[in-house]
Amino acid sequence: MHPILLNRKNLLLYALAWIFVMAVQAGVLNYFFNLDKAPALADSIVFNLIFSVTGLLIWYPVRYMPLSGHSAVRVYLNFTALGAVVVAVWMSSGYLIMRQLFFDNEAVIMFVAGSMPYRVVFGILLYVMVLLVYYLVVYSRNLAEKAGSEARLETMVKEAELNMLKSQINPHFLFNSLNSASALTLSDPPAAREMIIRLSEFLRYSLKLADSEINPLKDEIANVQRYLEIEKVRFGSRMRFEIDTGEGCENRPVPYLILQPLIENAIKHGVYESTGTVTISMKCRIEGDMLAICISNDFDSGSPARSGAGIGLKNVRERLRLVYGRDDLLLSRKEENQFIVTLYIPDNEDKGVDS
Repeated sequence: MHPILLNRKNLLLYALAWIFVMAVQAGVLNYFFNLDKAPALADSIVFNLIFSVTGLLIWYPVRYMPLSGHSAVRVYLNFTALGAVVVAVWMSSGYLIMRQLFFDNEAVIMFVAGSMPYRVVFGILLYVMVLLVYYLVVYSRNLAEKAGSEARLETMVKEAELNMLKSQINPHFLFNSLNSASALTLSDPPAAREMIIRLSEFLRYSLKLADSEINPLKDEIANVQRYLEIEKVRFGSRMRFEIDTGEGCENRPVPYLILQPLIENAIKHGVYESTGTVTISMKCRIEGDMLAICISNDFDSGSPARSGAGIGLKNVRERLRLVYGRDDLLLSRKEENQFIVTLYIPDNEDKGVDS
């Protein structure tokens, strides 16, 4: 669309700019060339009004003759020819109108005719200025479109990475659960049946929210509890889970399934390697503008480290980086016989959920 005719504000600014040029030119003609006020004002209005209308039309060849994609010689020749036409039409039409207005004033007609060489220079300057302004508009529009395209591409890449990370969670958990159910079919068939039923409930819930990026913390905790019910069938009294949710935490938004890999990690490196009872604890607190979620588990320091693909912590850290653009939202440490992971979720309004 035409940048000046796009809205009233641009059109008003364009009109004010030409009114200013008209006033300056009328003053110059009156003061420096001793032209009477009426002819000076008429001369300024006629010539500048014609060029202001012509200037609007120059946008269309500029719009459809971009500098890129054409040789410099072709662009130069095209706009030189256009400039010659614009200046010639501007001068001839202005001269004819002035002759009609001041047909009985030979001095004014002689002045207009005698000033034509100066008007050629002035017209070329105006033409070049209009071209420069329009090409600046084209450049800024192209830059904005490029920035918008890059932003959309970045969003698409981010969504693809998030979907890839999400897709690693359920299959990883599913393989472990199916292996456990398979083992229980021989030793404890009722427990295997119960595990499969609970597994189907867990997956049904997960698939229902598969397209969500952000969920309330209370929903994620409920999902974790479903997961723990499945694992409880396998480990029985060897596993305990404690949760302490502080005031204002339950409705805070967190990324979808962000807690499950951490709980799964705690079971894998805590319950698996211990013969006694292992307590997995989750504490949620508001710290400034952050939701702090601390997950800890006991572990047997004498047991060899359990190998794995490293999906848990790595997956969570990468998802937090993609969602919030920060690398400092996941901390882990060991204290005596406890492994502690602290997760920080910023209170981003644009990623909030309705409570």
